[in-house]
Amino acid sequence: MHNADKQPSSFSHPLAMVRYLAGWSYQGLVDAIARQATRMPHIGNMAARREKAWRWEHWGVVPDHDTQLALAALLAVPDEQVVRCPWPRWLPTGDSIPTDFPWTGAGSLAALADVLERAMLDRRGFIVMSGGVLTALADQWLSVEPEKITAVTTGRSRVDGEVVGWIEDRIPLLRRMDDQLGGEQLRHVVDAELRLVGGLLAESSYSSAVGARLYAVSAELGQLAGWVSFDAGLHGAAQRYYVAALHAAHAAADRQLGSNVLAGMSLQSATVGEPRDGVILAQRACHGAARVATPRVRAMLASREARAHALAGDRSACAVALGRAEEALGQAHRGQDDPAWIYYFDEAELAAQAGACWLDLNKSREAEERLGEALRIQDPSYIRDRTLYHIRLASARLALNDVDYACTLAIDAVGLARRGNSPRSLAAIKEFRRGLDPWRREPRVRELDEALADFAA
Repeated sequence: MHNADKQPSSFSHPLAMVRYLAGWSYQGLVDAIARQATRMPHIGNMAARREKAWRWEHWGVVPDHDTQLALAALLAVPDEQVVRCPWPRWLPTGDSIPTDFPWTGAGSLAALADVLERAMLDRRGFIVMSGGVLTALADQWLSVEPEKITAVTTGRSRVDGEVVGWIEDRIPLLRRMDDQLGGEQLRHVVDAELRLVGGLLAESSYSSAVGARLYAVSAELGQLAGWVSFDAGLHGAAQRYYVAALHAAHAAADRQLGSNVLAGMSLQSATVGEPRDGVILAQRACHGAARVATPRVRAMLASREARAHALAGDRSACAVALGRAEEALGQAHRGQDDPAWIYYFDEAELAAQAGACWLDLNKSREAEERLGEALRIQDPSYIRDRTLYHIRLASARLALNDVDYACTLAIDAVGLARRGNSPRSLAAIKEFRRGLDPWRREPRVRELDEALADFAA
């Protein structure tokens, strides 16, 4: 019997999902491990304290080797897998995300069918793919030449350019809705649009030109679905959508669009604890689109690489990538043949990304300057982004020992968060608040606590 009446909205750690599937509470987990340890002569008695399980899930504490072997025995995981895959990657958390689809139109349809069947049910709030799997996927995208799309002459209905145009025209609206509402409220809408396009590709007849546009539309929708799932904290679902989107962009022979998918995957990996993967994905994206990307797209890709370097702690590489981004954006101007999806990347966004980089690298003065610049010139309709930038600026001010102003910025962030529904933004605010514990009795900190309590009510 499960320890909850229904499946949680997401699982923040692989162990949380293992506990749910096994029906264990925190205490039930450590009790089961202790009982198993007594049956393993090389381990023996083990303390069964509930707080150990809490720390494994929430504090990033790694169980000792004997504890992992006892848990692996309970879950029928071979010892050699525990040795080969570092904690928590060896934990069984359901089906893997397939990446071996052929780089053809048929392979793209298979990837799309897989994501439409599984992504909305994938509640894993942690990275599923990492390391060599991601590198191989990016390298295949780089090296395999797209096949020429041929006309499809069989199908229950005929799709023409006008129909595709209707769908294309809705995508910018969906992106602007994400800017204001955040990903959680938009996931089902974007998935429904992707289902529509998937059905047209699989069941309709169309010319080769219309087919190319349909694949491109499915890539854009898949990328957006990945992004809004990432924003909602559903990282397994996001990776599924990204894989399908990368295949669709390849089928459409759209290098810029494929690079945008990899850029999203890079940011996701880098910000959830795999910055080296983020660097590799961003570098592959930059390389793959180097000959075709507009200056604005090149600037965005370089900024993603910079962010990954910053999170990896490489200040020099970060500065080089930011310099490339600044140079490329200096060459951009409105009216160039930019893809529609790059509309958001301007001087304000680059300043915000640079500020985030310097914050990650503990350069608080530089972070304050760039984040302040971003908030001064950014379009105020970007609610979710402005929430994040307020809280990052608050973190910079706190690092400079300005607790009152940091709290003022955080309270402003809570007010902005009320206008959207972005779990990523709320998580950032809560993380910032945890850093205020030494000042928890200060009036402004109490005011922030009241704002957060009102928000949760």
